[in-house]
Amino acid sequence: MSSTTSTDLFAQENLLARLDRMPINGIILLIVALLGLVWILEAFDIGIIAPVLLLLRSTWHLQPHDVGLIGSSGTLGIVIGLLPAGRLADRYGRKTTLMGGIVVFSVFTFLSAFSRDVSELLICRFIAGLGQGAVFPVPYLLLSEFVNKHWRGTAVGLANSLLGFAYGLNTLAAALIIGHVPADQAWRMLLMIGGAAIVMIPVIMIYLPESPRFLLRMGKMDKVRALVERLERRSGIPHDDKLSDPRALQVLQMARARPASFRTLFEPPYLGRVVVSYLALLSPFILFYVITIYGPSILHRMGASKSDALYYTSGLLFLTVVTTAIAGSLGDRFSRRMGIIVLMIGTAVGASALEQPISRIGVILAAAATWGFVYAVFPLAKLYMAEQFPTRLRGTGVMLGECVTRFLGGVVLVYLFPVLSARMGQASLFTLLAVLSLICILPIWLFGTQTSGRSVEETGTDLGAYAQPGAARVSETAGG
Repeated sequence: MSSTTSTDLFAQENLLARLDRMPINGIILLIVALLGLVWILEAFDIGIIAPVLLLLRSTWHLQPHDVGLIGSSGTLGIVIGLLPAGRLADRYGRKTTLMGGIVVFSVFTFLSAFSRDVSELLICRFIAGLGQGAVFPVPYLLLSEFVNKHWRGTAVGLANSLLGFAYGLNTLAAALIIGHVPADQAWRMLLMIGGAAIVMIPVIMIYLPESPRFLLRMGKMDKVRALVERLERRSGIPHDDKLSDPRALQVLQMARARPASFRTLFEPPYLGRVVVSYLALLSPFILFYVITIYGPSILHRMGASKSDALYYTSGLLFLTVVTTAIAGSLGDRFSRRMGIIVLMIGTAVGASALEQPISRIGVILAAAATWGFVYAVFPLAKLYMAEQFPTRLRGTGVMLGECVTRFLGGVVLVYLFPVLSARMGQASLFTLLAVLSLICILPIWLFGTQTSGRSVEETGTDLGAYAQPGAARVSETAGG
């Protein structure tokens, strides 16, 4: 980018401005649908460990630490796979990274079905997690860089809502299998189904375009122009080679000579953004992995049969499809920052009520609030995090955030949950987790900025007034 002329910069910003005015059309919907399908397949793969653990606990006579190791092994792989994946996504492209990750996790999920003991299952789940780490954040990157600023949260919310659908599918599949297939065969069948994601590779190769902002950074302006003109023709919008956003153009001009490295994330103003946005993402992860991986087991311990626990969990997860889609849309209309805060308060209230001496209706409402709200936070928290960084750092910043938060929530807490639950009881443990999740949203409540309704060039800049929280708060009080 150092040799980019002022004319080239104007041409680049013109393409971005035209992209940001693009309405939701058939091509954009196809991109959202493809990324949503990727999430369905990967979430099915990640969540499949919940019914597998429910079946294996008695089949293999697992001890609490064995359950913790199996439950956290895949997430450990995700954590380790995230950081190199971020650099790969920034250097070689979002699409390439996505396809490579799908191949890895689908192959090793299928192979894990043939595990003969805990060690073999741990190894396969860990390697599958490495591939999942390369996949999960990429749709957030693509959607944040593809969809215009007024519909970005809605698109992410719609695609992300399919995660709950996918998690519900694997528990429903397990519920339908139990009683008809021996337990030692049932969990193997579920893992084989999880390996079917590899069929998405040719579809992605043909129909999913690369991020236009990444292509511009790589100097491939002709490809972006062809894509933008194709989108304009689909929407019936005339080509406008003069359209420009002066603020975004200033950002591109001033950022041209600013090199970026991993260390940049720990320098002002990005250090503050890292702390605020990572803690905001950690807040739902504190409870998300616990209820996703141990949900059926938790309900089983509360008195439900194994099949009923799976059915109940499926119902709760299907509920999250609605809550997540609504949350994404409201984040666009009002504020992603306030949406995160309100939803996590609701999640904490629901979680602290679980296993308390309340009525059956109270338990149902508490579970619905816990599952429904915690899933709904993710399109807001992950998109908010992606909006904190410029294109040259977005992949790295997002992957680091996913790495840190998933390690703490999906490895440490998932491993400790069955052990702590046996010692202190689930009611006290859920209350503790609820308090921790509330502590994590304090920084975004006190120092977070508004990103809804602003381009990613504006929200991600570290230059001048656009980087100042005060300016963003003025925008937020004015309605964004």
